Amino acid sequence: MISLLIPVFNEQEAIAETVERAHRTLSALDEDFELIVINDGSTDATERILGGLNLPHTTVITHPTNRGYGTAMKTGIRRSHGERIAAVDADGTYPIEELSRLLEIMDRTDADMAVGARTKKGAKIPFIRRPAKAVVALLANTLTGMRIPDNNSGMRVFTRELGTAFMHMYPAGFSFTLTITLAALTSGYLVEFIPIDYFKRKGKSSMSSGLNGLKHFAAFLGLIIRITTYFRPLRFFVWPSVLLVLMGAGTIVYTLSTERNISDAGMLLLLTGVQIGLFGLLAEVVVKQGQKNI
Repeated sequence: MISLLIPVFNEQEAIAETVERAHRTLSALDEDFELIVINDGSTDATERILGGLNLPHTTVITHPTNRGYGTAMKTGIRRSHGERIAAVDADGTYPIEELSRLLEIMDRTDADMAVGARTKKGAKIPFIRRPAKAVVALLANTLTGMRIPDNNSGMRVFTRELGTAFMHMYPAGFSFTLTITLAALTSGYLVEFIPIDYFKRKGKSSMSSGLNGLKHFAAFLGLIIRITTYFRPLRFFVWPSVLLVLMGAGTIVYTLSTERNISDAGMLLLLTGVQIGLFGLLAEVVVKQGQKNI
């Protein structure tokens, strides 16, 4: 069985079409399915529209108040029954019909997760999001040592084992997709990225506007660092370690050549860099040992 989760918050303009398209797509599959819509405290007409839909194998779960995308996903995962869990956003931006291709590639490659990467030519990524996406992608690629085509696509399929393995790490907000992507890649799960289209959303986004956009951008950066230090701490600590060692060594060489003396500042920088590097190495050993015992 496959379970498709659709978290929704104030998407009255797109929710009916999204759910109906999702149901048609699932009905065409040669597999049992369930469709779970998580209404995360919507204050517009979303709840009324969902109440008017009468589709088999479809469940609507309503949060009394808005608790965040990640919380909605965790609710859906806990209430789902499928061996594989799919997710798609409710704003009409994703080609839901491509879900069958993601499932086919998962079957063929025995992948743990298939992500619809918004990399096809013509994918309509809002211009205001592109600088932030570029910074997040650069940091994620650097810290994980991998080239990730799309860190936080809202359309994906993953195994129940993968989805439940990191439940304790999923944040309440929009960072669920980034968390499961980085956690899977840094833990040795097989993740396939499949190019898909990405359409202009219906309605207004609350994620990338004004202070919300800055807040989510800062949250993404903090999350990347947290995930990296959790799974691959040495990749994080090596950068300040090397920088401080080089600064210390440079200061020492300079003071030796000009004052014929080893400066206290140079030694402090050098020793601090070495200590940070050793701390990162120790953390890496602890993490690896913990993974062996799992």
